[in-house]
Amino acid sequence: MAGRALTLEEAEAFAQMVLSGAPVAEAVRYFWADTVTDELLEDCIAAWPQQAEVRVAIRRLTGGVSWHEMEDPNRLDAALKKHYNELAYFLWTTNYVECNGQSKVKADTCRQAIEAKVAGMAGRESPLAQFYHDLLVRYDADGAKVQ
Repeated sequence: MAGRALTLEEAEAFAQMVLSGAPVAEAVRYFWADTVTDELLEDCIAAWPQQAEVRVAIRRLTGGVSWHEMEDPNRLDAALKKHYNELAYFLWTTNYVECNGQSKVKADTCRQAIEAKVAGMAGRESPLAQFYHDLLVRYDADGAKVQ
């Protein structure tokens, strides 16, 4: 690889940045004091996520087990945490006033998903939908007669 490898401390910080939602291309830029060429950045973007120290740090930060060795519930939990962190990162780094078109739709989608998660409604029906569902179950169970 052209450029350099990350130190152990840098690999840990890089892994934390990526797991907190920062795109690899943005995280890479924080490890260079000087302006670097696009070619060098592309090399680091490709190589650093594969660096052994980064993989070890990611494994440690996601529960101590490699992705392919995780049980399904742990793998899904790690993926969802990373995904929600990416949504939050987008909102944090995007000024809504400057959004238009697709970026506004993306910001709105991120906000709605995070709001549902924070409210404990992610992956669940709305309270009104649940009410109707419960009502229909009672209606069907009672032979078309609402209790």
